[in-house]
Amino acid sequence: MASSTDFSAVSGTATHYQVLNLTATLLDTQQDPTPLIKRAYHRALLRNHPDKVAASDSSDFFTVDQIATALNVLSSPSSRAAYDAALRVSRPAGAASRDTAFQTGVENVDLDDLAFDEDDECWYRPCRCGNERSYVFRETDLEEVSDEGELVVACLDCSLWLRVHFAVMDVEDDETPPSDDITKKS
Repeated sequence: MASSTDFSAVSGTATHYQVLNLTATLLDTQQDPTPLIKRAYHRALLRNHPDKVAASDSSDFFTVDQIATALNVLSSPSSRAAYDAALRVSRPAGAASRDTAFQTGVENVDLDDLAFDEDDECWYRPCRCGNERSYVFRETDLEEVSDEGELVVACLDCSLWLRVHFAVMDVEDDETPPSDDITKKS
């Protein structure tokens, strides 16, 4: 079945999501998943470069063609929808529920649990890969996804992800005038 969607990954080999080390759920949480897909594409190219892959790791090796096809299919909303439908049809019911129940490489945290750098005006967190500032984002990043209440941040050095949960506070609540009791005491 040769088409622009290329469903060959459905037949038992790695899916396009596995090639790019992504999940459908992760992409669905993004307002615009294109930058996320592009970063995953570049990481997959680096991770699968023939000069960097040991001979013993060849079973997990993806070709440039596989990586490019995964990028093309997952980047196009219509192709991705058709691909997802084909995956749902081809998988047993138990496999689909297993994928949605647990995602590897994605850690959920609350915004309050992250360190904030006053000088750079950014939140950051170390990753288990060793970088002390692997996950870095700013208030503008939070504003872009304020409707969802969560931001997915990629590690700068490896293929892990951080899902940051947050709540948007109304500014009006913070600007309530002081009560009469407080003004009398001052």
